[in-house]
Amino acid sequence: MMQGLRLVGGEIAASLRGIAALTFGQSAGLRAFGNDIDIARRSFVAPLFALPIFVVLRLVDWIGGSTPLEGGHAFALDLLTFAIGWAGFALISRPLVRMLGQERAWPRYIAVWNWSNFAQYCLLLLTALPVLFHAPAMVTETIALVGFGWALWLEWYVTKLSLDVTPTSAALVVAADVGFGAVLSLLTLVPLNSLSF
Repeated sequence: MMQGLRLVGGEIAASLRGIAALTFGQSAGLRAFGNDIDIARRSFVAPLFALPIFVVLRLVDWIGGSTPLEGGHAFALDLLTFAIGWAGFALISRPLVRMLGQERAWPRYIAVWNWSNFAQYCLLLLTALPVLFHAPAMVTETIALVGFGWALWLEWYVTKLSLDVTPTSAALVVAADVGFGAVLSLLTLVPLNSLSF
């Protein structure tokens, strides 16, 4: 039991160091991620780290003036979308990676992808902070745009490196992830009574 916890703790620390390096464009950070299915499975601890940041981002949105009418219901849908989006794309990514001829690299890709999602949430949180200080709209929107661009670039960069694919192929994988998330978000906007048969 203790040995297992030490293993997971060591992997988490190495993954955090690796994704920090990758976030700043240092390709050596990829060495922190092994290409092993067990490592890929254990990397699904990353959503547990990202969830509190996700919650804070929702609160910042509400502070910024986009409070939904039914806060509890909207928040429950957001949590459901977070879980389905994270697990769903992990499942979708395997056949996608297979189509690119890189299935052997999928375990490393999914481990890096999990931790890059955590890093993306950190970037988005940092760029959302000006809202709390009531910075002018032009400042908050510019900083938010930079954060969103950096987060997209990070996913593209780690995809290209971990799968060893062309920039275009990496962009298509990222587009599939973003598209999947967008569809889920749109579904949460559909009134429940319109889905009844």
